[in-house]
Amino acid sequence: MKGIITSGWVKRAGAILWVLLGSLQPLYASDHQIVIVKSGDNSYFNQTIETLISHVENAVSFKVIDADSIDANADLISSANRIIALGLKASQLVLERFPKKKLISAYLTQQQHRQLQLTHNNQLTILLDQPLLRYLAFTKFQFNPRSVGIINHSPIELNRQQRKTLKRLKLQLKQYQSTESRELLGRVRQLVQQNDVLLMLPERGIYNRNTLKGILLTAYRARRPVISYSPAHVKSGALASIYSSPADIGRHLADVLNGYGDGLADSSANVQFARYYSVTTNSRVARALGIDIPDETGLSKYLNEMIK
Repeated sequence: MKGIITSGWVKRAGAILWVLLGSLQPLYASDHQIVIVKSGDNSYFNQTIETLISHVENAVSFKVIDADSIDANADLISSANRIIALGLKASQLVLERFPKKKLISAYLTQQQHRQLQLTHNNQLTILLDQPLLRYLAFTKFQFNPRSVGIINHSPIELNRQQRKTLKRLKLQLKQYQSTESRELLGRVRQLVQQNDVLLMLPERGIYNRNTLKGILLTAYRARRPVISYSPAHVKSGALASIYSSPADIGRHLADVLNGYGDGLADSSANVQFARYYSVTTNSRVARALGIDIPDETGLSKYLNEMIK
């Protein structure tokens, strides 16, 4: 009957209100308290946080702060179970102010991870980079090349698993060193003459706004596809990119908090490559190069199988 509130309804409403009030208590009053520190206020970090919170299964309280306010929130951070730092600035400040806190860092490259010396058992890094074998398996799946060339400042030392997988893929990886910008395009020309695909890995000293146009144009004139780590490069003329989106990173962070696995087999205890990834392609460049990009159905399954 309308207008009548039963005693059962009151009890249920009281229980709901108690839960809501409990969720509004300060973070430091909770047994499961996590502070997320952002290096800045941007859509990437915000999307990662939104995805993370929506995928966490456990009862966890979150508080989000900017890196610039870390000192003002010192008591809050000291009381938290764990800190999640998004970006280099946030990771640096947390390490400086709270070196013994449990820390998960995301949005770091391998190079930045090494610079920060994140080696403590309480520290976990989810890398922004993709594992090399994921790039290579993707390239094999899409284009079936015989050889792939990369340019770097220092040669990559392949481990046993990587060498074994390359053999299984029947794929050669050729490395070209470039330490000076004036010799870069010469290395690119050499690479595209000797290989079927140019693979661009995260090296800001090599791939940046001053060099990108020349590199992509050189490869295009040689009719060689370029696979990149950045979706922005696909808009500029790379054929494809494999990368981890903000939502992908948020899902991986949620997996860690939910206690699901340790990531890929080639990651060490405190470093994980991003478990989830996205693919984007440039159909205009594909048509110009006369390349048919295969259907992406089954791509994830294939890549996961190849890098075991």
